[in-house]
Amino acid sequence: MPAIPPLDPADAPEETNAVYADFQRRMGFPAPPNFITTQGHSSSVTKGTWGVVKEVLLQGSIPRSVKELMFTAISQERGCHYCDAAHLACCRMLGVDPETLEQLAADVDSIRPQRVRDIVSFGVKCARAPRSLEAADFDSLRQHGLTDGEILEVISMAGLALYANTIADATGMEADRMFSEL
Repeated sequence: MPAIPPLDPADAPEETNAVYADFQRRMGFPAPPNFITTQGHSSSVTKGTWGVVKEVLLQGSIPRSVKELMFTAISQERGCHYCDAAHLACCRMLGVDPETLEQLAADVDSIRPQRVRDIVSFGVKCARAPRSLEAADFDSLRQHGLTDGEILEVISMAGLALYANTIADATGMEADRMFSEL
């Protein structure tokens, strides 16, 4: 049983239901997932989280599929079962091939192409120990053509993954059944 259960749309205020609906539609899920409905108990948290997800995950120059791979790798490393299941489902919905998903689970360093591998690895390192990032880490991304703005997107994605992992783990969130069906 979750420490904080999801708030059913039937019991949620209108403004919270509007976030549920927008989250579901823009993320491509068949229903609002536990991640957003658990936060529904606080309209400010629900709106704030959705605002960050919209701007950091869904917008920007880095392709969403690469961001989802990074989110998954960070969640796997941190042992966040909810976010791992959710973002693997997102990867599948976005057409990430099964071989890449297997490489992601087995060894991030085996991901191809190298540009994607280096972005994902940078994001994982940023989430694990941001102060350990060195000039060479940034140079690696710049050699792949990333701008400072795009590097900030990668850093922000690492922060978003940590934020989401914390919410999912602290509330005892259970993975939605739809994730295995997607």
